[in-house]
Amino acid sequence: MLNDARTQLVIRSTTDSIWKSRLMPVLVIVLFIAAIASFFFGKYRAQVQWQNAVQALNVLEEEHSAVLRENTRLKEGLEFEKAKSSRDLQIKRKAYDEVAQTLANSSKEIAALKENVRFYESIIEGDEKKQGLQIKTVSLHEDGTAGHYRYKVIVVNSNFGKNKSKGKLAIELEGLQNGELKTIKIAGDKTGVSSSLLFKYFQRVDGLLIVPDGFKPQRMHVTASLTSGKAAKKEKWYNWNILLNRAMSEQG
Repeated sequence: MLNDARTQLVIRSTTDSIWKSRLMPVLVIVLFIAAIASFFFGKYRAQVQWQNAVQALNVLEEEHSAVLRENTRLKEGLEFEKAKSSRDLQIKRKAYDEVAQTLANSSKEIAALKENVRFYESIIEGDEKKQGLQIKTVSLHEDGTAGHYRYKVIVVNSNFGKNKSKGKLAIELEGLQNGELKTIKIAGDKTGVSSSLLFKYFQRVDGLLIVPDGFKPQRMHVTASLTSGKAAKKEKWYNWNILLNRAMSEQG
């Protein structure tokens, strides 16, 4: 039996080495198991997080799709309301234009009827001082083209008989051209410088009057003459500017 201190120390040292040699494999196994466990736990946790992220992404995609659908619905609704409003506005505007045009036509018809009534009243009433052939009215309007004018002359014969009266209507313009006084004749029907008259009570003569370039009209000379039955002749002078101003005031 060895009882000295050095021998005991050697024996203890050998015992510790044995325990260490036995514990090392266990420790390595434990660390290995822990490493494997950590790996699978991390993998599991990453998989859970990935699944949560996928679910969250799916929710966001559904919400985004819903927002897009709602935006499309609102856009289509807005376009529909816009188109409907535009159509309603066009319908109202068209109705307003039609009413305005109807009122304008009615006003013109009323004015024409009033003029006809006054004209027929003047014929029916008669005037002892104005018997026989008369130049009742003369009107002049611009035709929209420079130098072009539309004229209207109404001729009346109160001494009518059983037969119609025949005759001619001639129009002349008196004015200045190159500073000199000049008279020009206005072409009438196909026969020449006058229009044919054939009527029993009255006749309206319409025509186009073309003023030559450089000519400045001052007066219009209208002559009506009857060649059948009781021959008669009537002539009148009209101020050119007064006729035009009267036409403009009637249009206004």
